[in-house]
Amino acid sequence: MAGGFLAKAEESLASAESDYGARRYNSCARSAYYAAFQGAVAALMDAGIRPANRWEHRFVHSRMSLLARREKRFPRDLGKSLVAALDLRHLADYSEVMLGRRQASRSLEVARRLVNLAGGESHGDS
Repeated sequence: MAGGFLAKAEESLASAESDYGARRYNSCARSAYYAAFQGAVAALMDAGIRPANRWEHRFVHSRMSLLARREKRFPRDLGKSLVAALDLRHLADYSEVMLGRRQASRSLEVARRLVNLAGGESHGDS
């Protein structure tokens, strides 16, 4: 059921917002990516898409891109935005790089868009 993933996405987004406000930009990017990922899963479930086994990141990214590009069910840039948010999460988690406000803000925007999309807000082609 998509509701569980939407609830997780909203919780992760709240954590990202809190971290951003406290200038914990690495933590913000991490939580923002998970909010975006969980929001994407909820949106895919609402579109009737399910994986064979479990929700792998590659599967979610490719399906979001496919549905955006070919079927125009989601804003065209969301697939790439989700991958970019993952790249920032990787920098935050697996490198010595300290993310800044601008990078965290980009991740947060992707998360907000995907959580809003999963929550049923209008999305149209962007």
